[in-house]
Amino acid sequence: MAEPTRRVSDREAELRRKLAILCRIVAMQDAIGVYGHISLRVPDSDIVLLTPGAGNRKTRVRTDQIFVFNLAGEILNHPGGDRPLSIPIEWRIHTQIHRDRPDILCVAHLHARASTLMGLAGQAIVPVFAQAYVIRGGIPTWDNPGLVLDDENARALSLTLGGHVACQMRGHGSVVVGETAELCLQHCLVIEENARYQIDAAALGGIRPFPAGVWDRMAEQRRAGFGAAPLIWNYWQQIVEEQGIPL
Repeated sequence: MAEPTRRVSDREAELRRKLAILCRIVAMQDAIGVYGHISLRVPDSDIVLLTPGAGNRKTRVRTDQIFVFNLAGEILNHPGGDRPLSIPIEWRIHTQIHRDRPDILCVAHLHARASTLMGLAGQAIVPVFAQAYVIRGGIPTWDNPGLVLDDENARALSLTLGGHVACQMRGHGSVVVGETAELCLQHCLVIEENARYQIDAAALGGIRPFPAGVWDRMAEQRRAGFGAAPLIWNYWQQIVEEQGIPL
């Protein structure tokens, strides 16, 4: 357990608040559930901030309920507060991916229904609507429904994720990543919405593919100044703040 005198930098305090907001937003989508969790790495450091584990109300997470790890997996801050908080037992998902992907600051382990259902059925999640250009590179599948409780499985999952924005954990859930919290939120929402469209379209005969190059052109359009991540973040952050639940 960390020393109670550990100093929290202004940057870390800011990111704790951002992580609490992100956790609440994703929880509102029923995408994180009882067991899911999200992490943010403090830029240019080995500090990883992690939301509470199983059994905690993810729609009410506060900044003083955030766990702090380093990349080696050592706990630097174990929040106490008004009730004991559980450490996510799959914390290695986060430390491993943050080590392997220094470009990534945000990692979410989700149990979102539609995308999990796609994995159960062995169906690939492929872009089918405008915002889904973010998954044009594909979403690989880690064919293992078990918990990630050791370094070996954490490495295998991270290897399957590779350079993609997400990885299916078939029979379990998914991992979604982003270079920022805002991009990770965008990826979380888009992947689940895309999966719902695919499932619903199956009753109509399935998805009619778009011509080659469409999604690359969409991505280029977004890079030219039409990126959606800040808009999505601002929209949902306003909803969180309007609820009035202390952060």
